[in-house]
Amino acid sequence: MKWFGNLSRTPRMTLLAASCIAASGLIGSAASAQQGPAQPPPQFRNLSPASSELAIEWLDRIGRSARELPYTGVFVHQTAEGASSTRITHLLDKQGVEHERIEPMEGPVAEIIRRNDEMYCYKPETRTVSIDRRATGRFFPSLVTGNARAIAENYHVKLGNVERIAGFDCQWVILEPKDSMRYMQKLCADIGTGLLLRAKLFNDRRQVVEQFMFTQLDVTRSVARQAIKSRFEHLAGWQKEFAVKSAKDTETGWQVGNLPAGFRKVMEMTRNLVGRPAPVSHLVFSDGVLSVSVFVESAQIAPNTATSVLAEDGPTSFAMRAVADHQVTVMGEVPLAAVQTIADGVTRRR
Repeated sequence: MKWFGNLSRTPRMTLLAASCIAASGLIGSAASAQQGPAQPPPQFRNLSPASSELAIEWLDRIGRSARELPYTGVFVHQTAEGASSTRITHLLDKQGVEHERIEPMEGPVAEIIRRNDEMYCYKPETRTVSIDRRATGRFFPSLVTGNARAIAENYHVKLGNVERIAGFDCQWVILEPKDSMRYMQKLCADIGTGLLLRAKLFNDRRQVVEQFMFTQLDVTRSVARQAIKSRFEHLAGWQKEFAVKSAKDTETGWQVGNLPAGFRKVMEMTRNLVGRPAPVSHLVFSDGVLSVSVFVESAQIAPNTATSVLAEDGPTSFAMRAVADHQVTVMGEVPLAAVQTIADGVTRRR
């Protein structure tokens, strides 16, 4: 179970190669923020608050705002193991390229620069930069990645109360799963911009297992291009580590049949994992808000060759099984039933 522990403690914002940044520190009190407008835009003003259609519109707005708006702020990520603070700066340029600069505020100095799905993780202590793809995990505030109406096929989407968070009035949107293959979530978005301010993930016992929340946020100004550039990339002497074989999807020779309803493959690649002498096949599946990773490696190099394992660690569930001479590991922020179902469906592609 050691590998499970190492992976599960990797921040959900990266899972780069189970090596980028370790979350640490304790949650602090909310700091001041730039105040956003309190009134919703015109297209939302005449709809009934009880309308499920309005809730789906809000869900779509949350997804679009996180991708399209310029913003800078600090958010806290909290689980049962503790909390960490992260500074984030985001910009969508005129060519439609999404840029992001992510700086953990505790632990060793590090920086992540993202351009669409391409990610550069700078680690000054070791003078290395890990080049990877944004493949899995929950990237706050971009938690809604799928089509809102498709998401609503597997969740009851409804509106909650309006609450004030970090100086902004925000609307709660509740996603209650229609089956046992996903967790309930509550998302709170700024009424003025639609940007997600707070998110809660609940396990199947209705306990909060993960939270994100902005404690500082500015969405009132444009973000300069200089603000999303690395402060390290101009320095010489960096050693590059390539976490994936290709910047594009590549067939690994593996597939998953009998996926839980709503989950679809969003990425497939061959990945270099820290501590592995050979590349590992990696497939990613998502229902639009939650994702699951499938890793397949030779049983000869795998650190744990147990025939079957099923476990939970905070918000993350794990399943491990042997398939011929390979070891399959499935992990994601979903119930045990989901990772087990996916693990049971892993086969070689014919």
